[in-house]
Amino acid sequence: MPVTAQPQSFPLDAELSERLARLQPALPLAPGAAGDVFYIGWFNTRPISAAWATGPDDGRQLTGFAIHPATRGRGVLARLAQEMRALENAAGRRVLSADDYSALDTED
Repeated sequence: MPVTAQPQSFPLDAELSERLARLQPALPLAPGAAGDVFYIGWFNTRPISAAWATGPDDGRQLTGFAIHPATRGRGVLARLAQEMRALENAAGRRVLSADDYSALDTED
């Protein structure tokens, strides 16, 4: 399943907020600190995953992963993390760590 990661600015429109509310676990939908970047993983035109990149530019962390229940077990979060790392590195930010999302990315 191809996943495309895209950074998202705030405020979110109502339709996107509604779609993101279906992801599990629930996500904080507001930046915690200046410089935090919210990424959405898209499959075709549907948001199927999301996570945050937080922290200083020389030591970013990928955190707060969430996934649509129907896409579990397909490696969606691993692909989202890979795309996020590439986008963060291209923006001159260095990703040092990521939350363990593996339990979320398996079938129930």
